[in-house]
Amino acid sequence: MEKGKGIDRVKEATEKIIDMFRTGNIPSAVARTVIARDKSEKPSNYWSLGNQLLMMIAGTFDARGFNQWKGVGRQVKKGAKASYILAPMKKTVKVKDENDPAKEDAITIIKGFKGIPVFRYEDTEGNEINRPSYEPAVLPPLIEVAERYGVTVKYGPFTKNFYGYFQPATKTIMLCTHDVRTFFHELAHAAHNTINPLKGGQHAVQEIVAETCAAVLCEIYGYEGYIYHGYEYIKHYSMDKTNSGIIKEIFRVMNDVQEVLRLILGQPSENKNEENVA
Repeated sequence: MEKGKGIDRVKEATEKIIDMFRTGNIPSAVARTVIARDKSEKPSNYWSLGNQLLMMIAGTFDARGFNQWKGVGRQVKKGAKASYILAPMKKTVKVKDENDPAKEDAITIIKGFKGIPVFRYEDTEGNEINRPSYEPAVLPPLIEVAERYGVTVKYGPFTKNFYGYFQPATKTIMLCTHDVRTFFHELAHAAHNTINPLKGGQHAVQEIVAETCAAVLCEIYGYEGYIYHGYEYIKHYSMDKTNSGIIKEIFRVMNDVQEVLRLILGQPSENKNEENVA
């Protein structure tokens, strides 16, 4: 994309997105897709949702205890650090039967949780085991931009309403869908993090910046079916849920949006003093 034409294309796409949001003339939405979990017998398939999320945050889709890895012919590498999942501590108690005081029933209660050390597949070596690939047949546009910023992109199975995230500490984008909008959103987070270090959690300003960038990139690359999802996402984080309120929220963060898009698309800054920075 030539620099001059690229800037014009971004401006045109941004204006078109804002006009769609203002008028409510938004193309019909495509259905969201998720990546199905593999059918292997790895232990984590039977973990609780919370523990599966802890595993994903650790940057892997297969974590096991020390002896579990030994059982499949793999050893934990020297110096590897464990991450922890939570196991309930159960206790059996007897309670009186309300209908028959002379009778007691035994029930199991959870009195707390304890941490169980597990190790990522990436921190082990030894026999090869079947590891399904979750990557799409064709990687999304701009995947090379993530590489430019030293960001690793991983794909894994869908867990509840978890479509993806960017983890600044490990510079990792984790995706549980092949939908290009989610990749664009997390890529925008990664680029935004190079301007202003991201705050933890779902920070409204950061989410509006990332989703506005994703909507513009979807328009540029012809993925119009995701614009509706972008509108609803930004609306969720807007204080004022009306169309005019959503537009105001976008204009409030437009400087960051433009700078993030510049970084992603490799365009020069409009501020000449910044052209050699970044």
